[in-house]
Amino acid sequence: MKSTPKPSGREAEPPSVDGEVSLDARHAQEARGNAPLVAHVIPADRDLRYDPESGELLLPVEAILRDGSTTRSVLRVGPGRVELLALQLEQAIARRQQALDARATA
Repeated sequence: MKSTPKPSGREAEPPSVDGEVSLDARHAQEARGNAPLVAHVIPADRDLRYDPESGELLLPVEAILRDGSTTRSVLRVGPGRVELLALQLEQAIARRQQALDARATA
């Protein structure tokens, strides 16, 4: 059975919401005297891949930097998180549909 590497401190940080940055990350940025480099990340217009060796889903993404430039990368989603992500996407799609239905009947 292949062991998966433990995430680094940066990978283990919770995701930011609406531009929020975790306190640990904010303190590290203040100590370095600079703002976060990445403004946000969006899925790239490329197909997902599956790595059967690691069991990870590989999602091509584009990181939009604060200066407006972009860079491509890959979001690696571990096996347990793939199912969680699928559930979260289903919930988001259902909420979006409810909002669209409510708007159509208003």
